[in-house]
Amino acid sequence: MQPFQRHPTTWVFVLFVVLTLAATYPIARAPGQYAYFGHSDALLNMWIMAWDAHALRHDPLNLFNANIFFPEPRTLAYSETLLGYLPLFGPILWLHGSPVLAFNVVLLASFVASGFGMYLLARHLTGQHWPGIVAGIVYAFVPYRFVHIPQIQLEAMEWLPLSFLCLHLFIERGALKYAIALGACIVIGTLCCVYYGVFLVTALTIALPVMAIVDRRLRKARALATLAAVGCVAALLLAPVMGEYSRVHGRIGLERPLEEIASKSADVDSYLASGAPLHQALMGRPPWPPHDYLFPGFLALILALAGAVTRRRQATMLIYAAVGVFCLAASFGPAGLMGLSVYRLLYLIPVFHGLRQISRFGEVMLFALSVLAAFACAALEPELPSRRRGLWQLAIAALVFLETFAAPLRYDRPGGVPLVRVPDAPPVYTWLAQQPGRFSIIELPLHFDQMYRDAPYVYWSTLHWHPLVNGYSGFAPPNYASLKGVLQEFPDKLSHEALKQRGVKYLIIHADGWTRWDAPLDPARVKETAWLRPVARFPNVDVFEVLDGHGRLERQTR
Repeated sequence: MQPFQRHPTTWVFVLFVVLTLAATYPIARAPGQYAYFGHSDALLNMWIMAWDAHALRHDPLNLFNANIFFPEPRTLAYSETLLGYLPLFGPILWLHGSPVLAFNVVLLASFVASGFGMYLLARHLTGQHWPGIVAGIVYAFVPYRFVHIPQIQLEAMEWLPLSFLCLHLFIERGALKYAIALGACIVIGTLCCVYYGVFLVTALTIALPVMAIVDRRLRKARALATLAAVGCVAALLLAPVMGEYSRVHGRIGLERPLEEIASKSADVDSYLASGAPLHQALMGRPPWPPHDYLFPGFLALILALAGAVTRRRQATMLIYAAVGVFCLAASFGPAGLMGLSVYRLLYLIPVFHGLRQISRFGEVMLFALSVLAAFACAALEPELPSRRRGLWQLAIAALVFLETFAAPLRYDRPGGVPLVRVPDAPPVYTWLAQQPGRFSIIELPLHFDQMYRDAPYVYWSTLHWHPLVNGYSGFAPPNYASLKGVLQEFPDKLSHEALKQRGVKYLIIHADGWTRWDAPLDPARVKETAWLRPVARFPNVDVFEVLDGHGRLERQTR
């Protein structure tokens, strides 16, 4: 115990590194090779990281003019930017590491940071190490995280506990550095995940009035003015990025109607759903896919309920209970909880118009639940037998971890996408990287009604970075849907004009990519088309050059 007593924080950090490597096995065994490669969101997020690094190195002013959905402008704003994680993935990609390696480094770091961040917050609130460790385990390894690994932005859970820790330290000590750190957490967290940035600000907005009621130090004009100033600076720092989202929103109306939001909101089944093997064995699988997987675990739930009724630090407990209850209600979306819809009030704020997966508000509820679990552990610790207290503490922490343990990782969720070794790059993309000049490409089949099937085209564009008419993201531009009608009779004169207008030089046809949902293509007719010249052939892939001069590469500016 001597090493732990001398450097407890260091040993706790090492503990969360070890637990992360175990919980995410086998990713750490080959972080440059394992991925949920069949998951469209995993491919999208690896492409986003690669695009960020590529654009910031070669043409930073055109960061948002990504190479998908060409010639549409600002297409990076159709999804997350992941820029908050740039210090992690940027150097890897600039040193020619793979997007898969960059993705997995971010993933592993987020697990460690989430657990350690929650430990720091809970230790500060309780004054004890063990409650902080248990709370960190609950928060870092909750089943919600494992089903959302492909959506790497949803792993950015560390900024909630770190933000609240900075807020507590500022209120208690009054030092400006803690307010600045709070602002930094808000900025970086939002750049990692806009959803979580919005949820973080919402949680702080709920917490601050309660804090002001229970702690008069926050009612001082200087403290309020400092927090207001930090909030304004954070907003200014985020303005360039959020401005891009706003411009795209205004140009093509990226809004989610209440009906769509309702279909992606949490329900009772969401809070009973878990991908952990133990939970699956005890509770079985739901008859249909749940809207989300928000069950925290039996032990975590018991501890949180005990923490909510403990008499220790009741004022602080009230703050986190208020945050948890509000975000629990908000996660139920327009339908509300027991007939009361908190979300309909939030929908009056424009930023909520672009959010679809409101069930993700449940992540904030899981955060509050983890803090309450720490209060229960703090109350329980003195009651444990003094002679074997360490063993009891170890046993409880181990049981909390093992309850949600799912390694080795096989699927992102029950019946979902498998974790696999990333395949070798198809030779057609290496060939495209070797072609001189600036031009755009289009790949067929183009999946208008199942856009997620274009995600491999997007990912493999990281090898050549030519503008791509295809695309996959959180949204699609309106003109993309109209392209379906234009290419209906491909290869006719109308489709030829459309390709020239988009600067297409090479047409890539994946012979094995067609399904019954795709418009059929007559290979004989393609070969007889005068303005298509075959230039390369690979297994199941034919490449044609679009003749008669492809148009200039010009983006739309509307």
